[in-house]
Amino acid sequence: MENNNVKSVRLDQPQLRILIVGYNEFSQLVGSVLPEYVGEAQFKIVDSIVGSTKEIQQHISEFDPDVIVSAGSNARYLQSALSIPVVSMQTTEWDVFEAVEKASKVSKSIHIISFAEASCAAKLADSHLNIDIVESIYLTADQAREQFHIASQSEGIAVVGASLVCGLANSKGIPSFLIYTERSCRKTLQSAIDEAKKARLLAKEQALVSWLLTKSQTPIIMVDESDDALTLNNAAKHHLNLSTNAEVDLDALIHPSGGKRETDGECEINGEEWWFHLDTLSEGSTNKFVYQLYRKKLKKTPSKQAASPRHDLVYQSNEIEAVLQQVKAFSTSPSNVLLFGESGTGKELVARQIHHQGPYAGGKFVALNCSAIPSELFEGELFGHQDGAYTGSKRGGRKGLIEEAENGALFLDEISELALDQQAKLLRFLQERSYRPLGGNQEREVDLKLIAASNRSLSEMVNEGAFREDLYYRLNVFNISIPPLRERPDDILHIAAHKLEKLLNRYGVSHSPSTILEHLNDSFIAHNWPGNIRELENVLERVVAYLHTVNDLGRLQTALPQIAPELSGGRQPVLADKGIIKIKENELILAALARWKGDKRKAAQDLGISQTTLWRRLKTINHNNN
Repeated sequence: MENNNVKSVRLDQPQLRILIVGYNEFSQLVGSVLPEYVGEAQFKIVDSIVGSTKEIQQHISEFDPDVIVSAGSNARYLQSALSIPVVSMQTTEWDVFEAVEKASKVSKSIHIISFAEASCAAKLADSHLNIDIVESIYLTADQAREQFHIASQSEGIAVVGASLVCGLANSKGIPSFLIYTERSCRKTLQSAIDEAKKARLLAKEQALVSWLLTKSQTPIIMVDESDDALTLNNAAKHHLNLSTNAEVDLDALIHPSGGKRETDGECEINGEEWWFHLDTLSEGSTNKFVYQLYRKKLKKTPSKQAASPRHDLVYQSNEIEAVLQQVKAFSTSPSNVLLFGESGTGKELVARQIHHQGPYAGGKFVALNCSAIPSELFEGELFGHQDGAYTGSKRGGRKGLIEEAENGALFLDEISELALDQQAKLLRFLQERSYRPLGGNQEREVDLKLIAASNRSLSEMVNEGAFREDLYYRLNVFNISIPPLRERPDDILHIAAHKLEKLLNRYGVSHSPSTILEHLNDSFIAHNWPGNIRELENVLERVVAYLHTVNDLGRLQTALPQIAPELSGGRQPVLADKGIIKIKENELILAALARWKGDKRKAAQDLGISQTTLWRRLKTINHNNN
């Protein structure tokens, strides 16, 4: 049996590929219905009777099909010779009856040459149409030719059969009728599309399993409920230095005290300390336990760094309390953490909490906004470069962010904005936990906690082909979703009071946060806060800048639509001197005065206008707010 087809899996292959192998009438019939399926798959028709796989191998290599469609003996041979799924054209008894009925109009003597088995429709047609029917069976193309040669000796016959039989009849001038219909073509093509989807999914799963078992640098161990079956990937065999009796070496891990299996923890294997993460796979009524192991290293700075008050997470809601419970659980593991939340929800503050509460708190917290770095600079920024790595590079080389974050945490914000080539470079680092600086020729191992954040759904981006599936699964070991401000109203006024206290001190405004918020409570609670905490901070700073200039709380409610039009649903005053441009000008004036502590000369210089113009604008502002 020939089986020399090796199928490669391409992650960038967007559309299903279906190769159709048939002969003459079959190919023409299938081709007539293909336009109905253009959006679902790519098709290629090969008009051939296959005698060996060599005849079809070139088409397989060039087209790389997920599934092959064929019929009769062609399909039977290809199914036996290839590892690619082969869908055979299926005919119904009604198809046979229709073909015989058409033949009966040109001859009362009909010879059916069928593949593999006889048709019940032949007997029905014989009695119903008042004709004479002879049926022959074949399994190979040579047998089909032999049966046709015998049938052709009869005078005045019509032939019903597959495309090979019809082709032979046409060459002899004998009327012939194809046993297949457009109906059976459509049914077969739909089956092929379904089979192609299954084949594509299976190929991906097999590629992932193969990679986990052979290429992954993370030790992985799988054990069943009774601990009878133990599976280890190559990394586990290599890094754990297990003896031939691996169950003994892993005894404390796979036979936990008390019988309770923790999802995350520490263990010792052959004198080395490891972190582990456990996933449970359910197969029917049984479970399998999969352990991922990460080497536990001593940190260069054993003492934890004090958290900066500037990075405190201010909250009062149960929703953020639940987030912090996840932070507490996930921070102790070295595994990657993926944060999801809208812009301005405080993802970096949560990332800092993960860093501060875990074993990597002694190292630096290094943050990178992935949307802010050009693609051509990404590799140098992340991995650093050596002296002379490229024209214009810094003499003496430069540390990359990964090296800066060693024994600490690397926070990759807006990771959804990475280009696909950047994603590939990051994926390699996550797989190997080592990197090579630009211009270098040696790999450097590094130990750190990686935290990524996105305001877009990465799973949807994977489905759209905009984000690598393998990178997504690497990042998404643990995930935390941070709710937007509108879903935690308990936090709005609490955060506002905290922010106001700092802003009032900075601007030198004497009012208390609670007094100011009495004038803002209703507007703040009613607002949807699409910009979340960042938007809240901006509104509060405009309010304080206004009070620094006007210093009259009584005017605040009247001036609020001008200071913060978003709180009134974006409605602007209708007067010409209160349009959106005028509002922005006024905001700039008030902010400049606040920066210079009321010094109008410096504020005018800062704004690039004369003191007279500034005085006139301030007079207009005060007049409009009366």
